[in-house]
Amino acid sequence: MSELVLTELASILSRRGEMLLELSRKLKVKEELIVPIVILYILRKFKLSYRRVDGYRRIFMIGNLYPPFATAMDISSKFKLKILDLLHLAYIKTLMEQGEEINELITVDYDFERERETIKRELNIDVKILGSSFE
Repeated sequence: MSELVLTELASILSRRGEMLLELSRKLKVKEELIVPIVILYILRKFKLSYRRVDGYRRIFMIGNLYPPFATAMDISSKFKLKILDLLHLAYIKTLMEQGEEINELITVDYDFERERETIKRELNIDVKILGSSFE
């Protein structure tokens, strides 16, 4: 799981105020700690792990960029996606280049559906859209 997914998950959870408050009370944990605790629970429950991206990549005439952002620039012409979706693919590609084995993108975002074949061809990963007939 990339830091982008972790951040997105934190954002989603933080908008569930009542649920977080209830959990905080049940677990007797400070409110500000409950989002990281829930994320840790999710990681363990589903046997997921966080993978960090290291270093910088040089982009011609621009300079050094964080690798997922440089990769997003490189692949932007191949995929017709919004920036957040493009960044997810860039993280996948970057992590794969660092030696991580990734064979599937699981999402609820239907925008990936129309790019399914291109993603398979370019990154050699399958797209699984939860709640779709393509599951």
